[in-house]
Amino acid sequence: MEYTIQAEVRGDKPNPRELRRLGRVPGVLYGPGVHYRIALNAKDLDKLLQRVTRSSRIVVELNGQKFTTFIKEIQHELLTDRVQHIDLYSPAPDRPVVIDVPVRLRGVARGVKEGGVLQVLRDLVRVRGPMEQIPEVIELDVSNLGVGQAIHVSDLALTGVQVLTPAEATIVSVVAPRKEEVAVAPVPGAEAAAPAPGAPAAATAPAPPAQQAPAKKEEKK
Repeated sequence: MEYTIQAEVRGDKPNPRELRRLGRVPGVLYGPGVHYRIALNAKDLDKLLQRVTRSSRIVVELNGQKFTTFIKEIQHELLTDRVQHIDLYSPAPDRPVVIDVPVRLRGVARGVKEGGVLQVLRDLVRVRGPMEQIPEVIELDVSNLGVGQAIHVSDLALTGVQVLTPAEATIVSVVAPRKEEVAVAPVPGAEAAAPAPGAPAAATAPAPPAQQAPAKKEEKK
């Protein structure tokens, strides 16, 4: 699926800070034979980012031209999390693209219902292929995943692209919950339990000899 957004070429003025005050987000659109400093409407960009992933194809309309792009980098403001800058990469149409595709899980694993714990070990899978074949997201149905079972990269069924992530890499698994051993601290002053009938009595250490008072010396008359 493709998404579209309008952009305009920006010059040295206004500066990026002033652009943001005017409701614009500065950015760069670049690729083989392409390099533009651009500005996008902040509200339109926010709406777009709520719908796309890093592997979504975004068509940027700029000066009557259309550029198919992928999000390369987004910079956010630390306090407000507002987008401060965006880099959009426009690959050559006749060359394959190498990109990370996000993984999205669907359903509740059977093993989780049985008390297991779901572990997500990888949320991105790297692929290579024509940009029109790049999937927006890889959806995995984990409903039938039981305790002790896992889904590996080799289990993926992707068409039109080459998977570059190692085939043996685990994406998600269900493991049995850990049983925590609770150590019982001895209670001070508690008496030892009586031995079971027929069991040998526990050996007891001999009591220390009682301390005797020193004998009195006889007084010489």
